[in-house]
Amino acid sequence: MRRVRRRGPGRWAWGVAVVALAVVWTASSGTLSSWNAGVVLNSANSSLTGSLAVTHTYQATSCSLTARVAGTTSCGGSIGPTVAATVGGVSATDTFTNNSPLSASQLTSEFRAPSCAPVKFANVKTSTDPLLPRYAVAFGQTDKWGTSSAAALSGGSAYASDVVATNTASLLGGSYAFGVWFKVANAYASGGGLLSMATSAVDTSSVAGTPLLWMDNAGKIRFRISGTLGSTTSGVSAAAYNDGNWHLAVLSVASVIVSTPTLYVDNAAGVSASGLTALTGGNAYWHAGWGDFTGVSNSPTSAYLTGSLSGAFVAGNSVSSGTVSSLFTAASAAAYSTAAQALSGASQVWMLDDTGTTTYAGSLPTIGATSACSMVDLAWTFTSPSGTASAAGTKLSTFANGTWHTVTAPGAGGSQTSTVTLTRDATWNAYVAGLHLYAPLSQRLSAPPASSWTAILTWDGATGVFIS
Repeated sequence: MRRVRRRGPGRWAWGVAVVALAVVWTASSGTLSSWNAGVVLNSANSSLTGSLAVTHTYQATSCSLTARVAGTTSCGGSIGPTVAATVGGVSATDTFTNNSPLSASQLTSEFRAPSCAPVKFANVKTSTDPLLPRYAVAFGQTDKWGTSSAAALSGGSAYASDVVATNTASLLGGSYAFGVWFKVANAYASGGGLLSMATSAVDTSSVAGTPLLWMDNAGKIRFRISGTLGSTTSGVSAAAYNDGNWHLAVLSVASVIVSTPTLYVDNAAGVSASGLTALTGGNAYWHAGWGDFTGVSNSPTSAYLTGSLSGAFVAGNSVSSGTVSSLFTAASAAAYSTAAQALSGASQVWMLDDTGTTTYAGSLPTIGATSACSMVDLAWTFTSPSGTASAAGTKLSTFANGTWHTVTAPGAGGSQTSTVTLTRDATWNAYVAGLHLYAPLSQRLSAPPASSWTAILTWDGATGVFIS
């Protein structure tokens, strides 16, 4: 919150501080940041009795702030499109009404975004290899311990994948283990990937993923590993786990000459198999919530899991049933994270406890150092009075450089329409489809000195992002 200093009796100045908004490119469905909170602060000692009142209307939802009313106003409306984006673009409008006695000449209205980058799920073990969420992912969801270190996947296309390829021969050619907490609705019958590797950096099918850990349509947990010489080893849990509760699935592979994969779910006895399952050399990416089931027996109806995930990990050594039990009985998310990081050979721990606004600034698979935000164009225009904050064809990365763009404000009692349009840039690459691109848009209103008014409007939080 920005503080405005009082300039003495009879003089006043008011402004609207930075407005934060999460923007995400969409290719299927989603939402954009709502006005989650607005606060008006003013000096009770002002010698003038002016009034400052503004109303924003977001697609049939109105939010108002009135001068000399301290406190917070919340609103669930959206400033951006809530339907699927297309090559030709998708638009949405909102309206700003100046309910104060200030004329347009007394107001300066400016818009900007200071930055833009994809949202990430942090890797607390290897910070350079986060998972990037896509499509309908809800952040900060209730986990197994009653806290908020889980992510919910929905819409039939939500998943996350990491950004650094794993050389399967060097890291996973011997013993290893990986696991994840999961929860699906009671009687859920579509299955889906839990945690697996695939040669594709996104959700493009190629060859069967390996190692592959998933839920089948009956709610049982299965694994499959394709090894050298074309051999395949698989197994399935005795019980079903589509019961609306949290469960921990861990696949541990002990390898000397013949590999022995063992599947653990919660504290149940492990299900083991054996075979030549050493992974062949090549690069692959970890995926949470999706699996490549090309040619896989007992594959689920959906490759995407509709449910919640938490605490995914990968370790370069096998784990015992006792170790799995200690992970399962961890007293809190923090205790579980500590235990997962302490596993022998632990290389990845994605707790999935992120808020949905932390971002990744590194290189991305297939597009390298090219900004994902440069592949999305933002047009932001106004009418009554007319103005342009971002012209058609402007890359989101170009707009999000911190520059303030001035737009004429409406006069006293006037309403101004704002239209936001998102389109695919000519450089658009399929890799960016569904990424959550966080660009905190800002609006700043100011007037000549007169009274000590400060109004703050904010759009923020994971529930307000534009989901692709």
